[in-house]
Amino acid sequence: MVTKRTLLMTVIVSLVIGGVAGFAIDHFYFQPTDAHFGKARFVSFMTQQLGLSQTQQKQLDSIITFVHPKFQAIRRNFKTSMQSQVDSTQKMIRSILTPGQQVKLDSLDRRMQRENDNQ
Repeated sequence: MVTKRTLLMTVIVSLVIGGVAGFAIDHFYFQPTDAHFGKARFVSFMTQQLGLSQTQQKQLDSIITFVHPKFQAIRRNFKTSMQSQVDSTQKMIRSILTPGQQVKLDSLDRRMQRENDNQ
């Protein structure tokens, strides 16, 4: 038998998981496709911290340019895996809710999405 406390904890946990997933997806996946600014900032930071020579700066720039597509592929795979897990979790949660609770959850999801879009 599902108690109100169990139901509440399940919803809270799912919201936390959704929030963490949303942050991770936003932070790791929705990065600008043109990473030049980030690369330039990284090379500048490393130059300041390590005292890189001009040759080393060019080599570091080349390394970052080379590995960038690999990181983008990881982000794409991460997004797909994360979305699959979020969808699966939402289905499990919905399965324990009454129709009225499902409507409330849909409303809550929309509200959280709007808040996330406004950030």
